[in-house]
Amino acid sequence: SQSTKGMPRRLTHEQLFHLRATSGSSVATLIRLPPPIALDPTPHRPWTMVDRAEYIAWEVHQLCEQRPAGLLSAQLLGAPRMRIGEDGEACECTDEGPPWEVALHITRPKEDGYYMRGGIKVRALLDESYPYSPPELNVMQIIHHFFLDNENGFPHAFYAMLADLIAESTPCLGVDEPRFSLRSTLQLLHYALASPLHPCEGCDAQFEVHKMMQRSRIATIDAYASLCKTPALFDAETGWRESWLHPLLREALHAADAPLALSAIIDEVAEEVFSFPLLSDDFCAALLSELDAYAASGLPTSRPNSMNKYGLILNEIGMEQMFDSLVERCLAHVARLCFPLEGGSIDRHHTFIVEYAAGKDLGLDMHTDNSDVTFNVCLGREFTGAGLTFCGDMGRPAHRHFTYCHKHVKGRCLVHLGRRRHGADDIATGERANLIVWCHNLTYRSSKSYLDLRHQRKYAREAAPPDKECLSYTHDKDFLLYKLPSVQHRKMVRRAWCPPVFARHLEDATDGSGQGDEDELDEEDYSLEDVRHSSSWGKGTRKRAWWGRR
Repeated sequence: SQSTKGMPRRLTHEQLFHLRATSGSSVATLIRLPPPIALDPTPHRPWTMVDRAEYIAWEVHQLCEQRPAGLLSAQLLGAPRMRIGEDGEACECTDEGPPWEVALHITRPKEDGYYMRGGIKVRALLDESYPYSPPELNVMQIIHHFFLDNENGFPHAFYAMLADLIAESTPCLGVDEPRFSLRSTLQLLHYALASPLHPCEGCDAQFEVHKMMQRSRIATIDAYASLCKTPALFDAETGWRESWLHPLLREALHAADAPLALSAIIDEVAEEVFSFPLLSDDFCAALLSELDAYAASGLPTSRPNSMNKYGLILNEIGMEQMFDSLVERCLAHVARLCFPLEGGSIDRHHTFIVEYAAGKDLGLDMHTDNSDVTFNVCLGREFTGAGLTFCGDMGRPAHRHFTYCHKHVKGRCLVHLGRRRHGADDIATGERANLIVWCHNLTYRSSKSYLDLRHQRKYAREAAPPDKECLSYTHDKDFLLYKLPSVQHRKMVRRAWCPPVFARHLEDATDGSGQGDEDELDEEDYSLEDVRHSSSWGKGTRKRAWWGRR
């Protein structure tokens, strides 16, 4: 039953017994029994992993046989590629579970703000204590929703509400302790998508803001569907065309030993920086034409990320499913070969184009990506300059030490970790456009190593002063100790966080450089002309530390 605002008062569970009147005086009886363990009245009887796997398979079968409103499909995928081990670290799944992954494909009513023509993909992850613990849910595509976190996961309030509702229904089921179910979880999921979980003036307002953002996104996708220049780029049903891949890559993917063939065409151009032929010239030209066509359409354009000002988010104009296909068919295989831990499972992606030219962004300051594995491929146009400079990995002693400078080649893709510091050198002449795919591994992002680095609980001291080409005006607290900002730097927002105080190299930490602490410098007391001709800076205010998230 539903409350007046749509919140479930009691959750629906699987029906085991069905009666149906037939013609004449007969009655059809149907009994759908779960595995025996689920019917055992013995209190607190332990379930084996086989028991749980059979019960989950029965639940998914029940969902498919009697689909609740809004469910398009449910599929038990078995164990995911990766899991969190007892030590809190991500590792490869070598058995059939736990955990178990269930793919749910749902839809909302057409009048709802979260209706999407292709539906909404949700991953349910069930651990070793299911059904006595709730499924962990993540929305596996782009969606603007107030209560979803950075990984499109649901907040604690969702699971607390689910647990309360399950507890209230337990006496009706005649079981010894509350049991969660996929059917009841789906019921609350639909409510959470449609209404604020915590209704109050502030939450209601933010919920509506995000819903309007989602409606605007869908309206843009629908509007551009009739304006696009190359409809094949948006044909998710057909998916990624073989002809769009570089011939060498096509041949490797179809080889008898595909991993070996892929390894043969992937070059390690620097330590943990890889390069391989990805896109055909025809596809690069088609995507550039689509970029120009969208710019001419007059439809709204969002910045690709917090640093690039020019470009286009392809996931926001209707190409997300097409790049899902590219990731599944190609990029995920390359990621696993290059980075078995961070690239062991690719669950979501943020795909966009960046543009560099005079009058636009000339280059990009040193940074790290909000990704686990990054794919960066040059689409072309005519240009000179605009190389890509690499330094070290965030949190390691050589984080700000130079390692490699790459010259872009049309169709050729670079692969590196998101935590690798890199920056785009200024373009000298012409225009350059690159396709970027930021790949996210949800299991790795919940691991101890990832969270320790993100929250700077484990962050190595720098081995030596930074190389000048590796300094970041936007991210480095000590930038002004080593360099003066350029004209381009002065246009950037400064959010300095690096290095953390405890990770500064010893010379700076003891002030052995004799240059003082840049935390006490204030460039706002000087004009740009002063910056060009002066090597000294006055006293000022302390800058706020910030973890560099693009």
